[in-house]
Amino acid sequence: MTKINRKIQERLRAGLRCFKPLLKAAKERDASRADTATLALDLLSDLFGFDRYSEVTSELDNREAVYDFAIHSGNSVAMLVRVSPVCSAPDDRYLLATAQHALLHGVEWIILTNGIGWQVHHVEDTGKTRPETPIVLAFDLSHMQPGRDSHIETLFLLTREGHKSAGLNHFRLRLEVTNRNYLGAMMLSDPVVAAVRRELRKLNPGLQITPLEIRENLAKGVLRPDVAASSETATVLEFLQKIKQDALEARRRAADPNRFSSRKSPGKKAKSGKWSAKRGTARRKPVSTKFSQAADDRTVIRISKKADIKKVLRRSKSATPKPAGRGRLLNWGANQ
Repeated sequence: MTKINRKIQERLRAGLRCFKPLLKAAKERDASRADTATLALDLLSDLFGFDRYSEVTSELDNREAVYDFAIHSGNSVAMLVRVSPVCSAPDDRYLLATAQHALLHGVEWIILTNGIGWQVHHVEDTGKTRPETPIVLAFDLSHMQPGRDSHIETLFLLTREGHKSAGLNHFRLRLEVTNRNYLGAMMLSDPVVAAVRRELRKLNPGLQITPLEIRENLAKGVLRPDVAASSETATVLEFLQKIKQDALEARRRAADPNRFSSRKSPGKKAKSGKWSAKRGTARRKPVSTKFSQAADDRTVIRISKKADIKKVLRRSKSATPKPAGRGRLLNWGANQ
């Protein structure tokens, strides 16, 4: 059981004993929407602990009648409450209009109630004109038992103290990470597939099986087809992969911070070690060596005319041939 102050527990138990007969009588006489709103205000104040004079108001711009009460937390509005007649189910016909109003004013939660049934919706901005409003919490006060701890825990989520301790946000997060799409994505993620492969190879040391085969068998044979092929599951898989990449990058930076300190942002080409002349900069002359000087001293004969070609050919014909004998000839080329 969640650790709840004893005083709060006593207030919730006493409130259930007090309001359950009142709600039953209001339903039997078919109370109007106005009478139901009065009961709902009493419940918000006496059962859930909000101050009816400073924290529960209806003084916001409500010309569209998209809500009946606004629950304040500090200087901001935390919840909008829409009341339906006690004999009708919580009316969601105005939910879209209420959600758009909540999104415009930065309100995160919407409560739909007829006094007996309570629905808590979370307002989520999808970037479109139509926000999403999934149900996070729903309960029926007529079925709540003062002696059951689980029922007291459920009621505590909607109390003033539960809101200050972010009870609804933690409860919503728990629902998100334990739904079937999130769990299905976890089963198909790389760490889980690697763990399954490792355990299979422990049982069968000679087993040759790839992670892809395990993932395909999990998707086709273990998980439900609607879960494995769901777009929500694919979105969660992408999110888990991103978390993995971010963790690897963080470990690399921690292991060698100097290596990544000068890393350029994507799109900018890193400078190479080779020198390249900038515009307006004179190129440096190469360092002079004895080999380069020798190459400069060599005379290169460029032959461009036929007369020059004939001269070169005559020189080659009149040149003294080299003897074919062995040994060292000191007077090679001398006239005999």
